[in-house]
Amino acid sequence: MRMLVTVKAYPGIGKTEGETVCVAGVRLDTSEPTWLRLWPVGFRELPPKVQFEKWRIIEFEAHASTKDRRPESFRPNLESLQVKEFISSANNWALRKEILGSLLGQTTLCELMRKQGLSDAPSLGLVKVRPGAEAEIVDGPLWDPGKTLLAEMKAAPHLFRQNSLAPLQPAEFQVRYYWHCVDTECPGHSHSSCDWEVGAAAMNFKKRYDDVRPHLLNNFGTKMLDLDKDTYFFVGNQHQYPKSFLVLGVFYPKLPNP
Repeated sequence: MRMLVTVKAYPGIGKTEGETVCVAGVRLDTSEPTWLRLWPVGFRELPPKVQFEKWRIIEFEAHASTKDRRPESFRPNLESLQVKEFISSANNWALRKEILGSLLGQTTLCELMRKQGLSDAPSLGLVKVRPGAEAEIVDGPLWDPGKTLLAEMKAAPHLFRQNSLAPLQPAEFQVRYYWHCVDTECPGHSHSSCDWEVGAAAMNFKKRYDDVRPHLLNNFGTKMLDLDKDTYFFVGNQHQYPKSFLVLGVFYPKLPNP
């Protein structure tokens, strides 16, 4: 498979798979671009040379997930992973728009939610955000002691990894968006973002600022939702709760000059 990575969620931790990241993007080895979700991806355990960023094309072998019935979900063979070219944001994201093609604004969140329960209901989309959306910074989820201990255990050296990792920490802050999609019957939406970039930015800001909240709000709220931006949200649902969607990331090129 060949895929343009557009989404990397903040890592999760579980007893079976350990520390994992959900990655999503656009599949490019088909006649038309389609959505693709990869899980589990033990990202921090990958060799540095294949630790890919968003908007990087990757190639890999994969098979349909047996645990996740969403049509876009595949389980990757990470040993086959190859990192290819980076798609830049030059010329107001022109090449990114070209690759996304018909997926850009193809549906609305309201439509995606209405389709849940149908066979092969889509679980990923890139939906247009109506002007006037707002954001706030909220506290991230708290972990109980058992989950913290599990993160420490999974970060310790083992047979397949000789070096220890810094134990995974829960995201201290999240961005919450209040917005409308462009569906004519949209009642309004409220969603938290699970984008890894938010958690990483918070950690970096803490090294420089006493209060990281205004800086997070500027980067992931003001800049992305400004009225001069043509803003879309990457959205995806949760496997066990198909009508519950999250904002996975933001696509925000500038609007063309009038």
